[in-house]
Amino acid sequence: MKNKLNWNDIERTIGGMKFAVVVIVLFTISMITGTFFESYFGTDYANRVIYKAPFFMLIQLAMFLSIIFAAFLRLPPKKRLYGFYTIHAGLVIIGIGSFITFIAGVDGHLTLPPNESTRQVVLAKDIFKITYPDEGKAVTTFLPYTASEIKMDQKYNDVTIKRFLPFAEGKLSWIDSQLTSELNDSIQSSQYHYKNAFAEQDITLSLNPEAGRDFPSTSTMGPLSFNYLPLKFFACFKNLKESKIIFINSITAECFTPEEKNITAKLNVAKKKSYAVPYNGTLLTFVPETSPYPLTLQQNPNESSVLKVLALEAYEQKPTLFLFGKKASYYSKADKKWQFAEFPTLNSSISLPWMGADIQLIAHETKKIPFNIPTTTMPIQKSGSLIKGDLRAVQIEILGKPFWVSNYNPLSLNIRGRNVFFEVTKETLNLPFEMALTQFKMDKDPGTNMPASYESFVKLFDGNGTSNHHVFMNNPLKVQGYTLYQASYSQGDDGVYSSTLTVNVDQGRPLKYLGSLMLVFGAIWHFNLNKKKKGTNV
Repeated sequence: MKNKLNWNDIERTIGGMKFAVVVIVLFTISMITGTFFESYFGTDYANRVIYKAPFFMLIQLAMFLSIIFAAFLRLPPKKRLYGFYTIHAGLVIIGIGSFITFIAGVDGHLTLPPNESTRQVVLAKDIFKITYPDEGKAVTTFLPYTASEIKMDQKYNDVTIKRFLPFAEGKLSWIDSQLTSELNDSIQSSQYHYKNAFAEQDITLSLNPEAGRDFPSTSTMGPLSFNYLPLKFFACFKNLKESKIIFINSITAECFTPEEKNITAKLNVAKKKSYAVPYNGTLLTFVPETSPYPLTLQQNPNESSVLKVLALEAYEQKPTLFLFGKKASYYSKADKKWQFAEFPTLNSSISLPWMGADIQLIAHETKKIPFNIPTTTMPIQKSGSLIKGDLRAVQIEILGKPFWVSNYNPLSLNIRGRNVFFEVTKETLNLPFEMALTQFKMDKDPGTNMPASYESFVKLFDGNGTSNHHVFMNNPLKVQGYTLYQASYSQGDDGVYSSTLTVNVDQGRPLKYLGSLMLVFGAIWHFNLNKKKKGTNV
């Protein structure tokens, strides 16, 4: 009797109005918070903190149980409650459909560069991948779906995954370089602070390949270009002759002018100056007006060449600053000649001829490299993409030594004679068909650069051949069970647009549609039944 009473109490509590109100309030607060997070911190952050978090799943489970128990409490069936039963049955069916979608559904995005076929869909889950390229072997670990830094301590052979940072930003640090070279100035790195009357910025440049793409040898700030070169090149700049041409060796960091080697220019068939430069027993043909690389027999630039040419006359038309670590050079239009300067000490400055600008040397290293140490941060979203916190990083330990791997900087090492490649990436899915973007169209609001609408014209390659389709807002493409929606776009440095489509597979959609129809039908039925009852009583 006691057990039966306790069960009745539980049934009445879960199926009661108070419990339902509490659950609905919690659900509403979570949805409002999630909408705010999604707007300011991005969809991925909102999913990790709210929509796909365990507590939100429990709220939805509690709502599901409340609906079922509320219906059970009103059994056996009564005619006046037929609409009520239909509504609650619809809610249960919607819940089942949503659960099926959560377990088995696909939700990712497909990026389509112009005229390049692809079938790879990027999903939400982060993975850490270890590849042994010489052995054709790869090991994949799913990273925790969390919004904050988390310790892992997972070990595989000599590699230990220490921790994962899902949202991070780099904090500049200087670490020891693994490279050793007698030509230290050829792998040097420096940090500068540039400022003029309107702006200022820290600029970190490196010639060390270990620095990765975070710290390149070139940078821009508005119309001004910064070019970072080995210290040895500074002598060639100072000895610049009438040709204003410098040949540079990217391996030995040596340079020379054509006058030093008695190399004279000749006019080619296009009436452009051509230089024949002896190198390793052969003659390399350079046309500086055309390319910094020597030309092949087919008159194509040989971009793999060690020897290159620098035509300084081309840099006299726009603001350009050449930096050589502790020295600098720039062209002065007022004096009509190249100027040379030196930073006597760290934190000293050089005045520049552009809008009262100057540049300060903050750090200079030949044995250390700049490195962005990942630190946890709150993401910030602007115009649909993250402007802060888009770094996903994993700290690993190999033979007692720590390393960082991120989605922007993979890591390649030789461990006990084995080449190993580490990367942080996303789980992917290959579609059973391929797609290519043939045209991207975007309309902007009048008088602004804000996009009003955008649409994609795509070519589909599947087992039935080739077909053309038009994808835009409210006009998705449905093929082989997949639904592709126009989601966003991106623009490359060359100004060419790529299109991003959301790829969705929702096995629970029919149940959710059925449940929604039952909700509408049940509400109408319940209203009419109660209306008739009131009319009878009157």
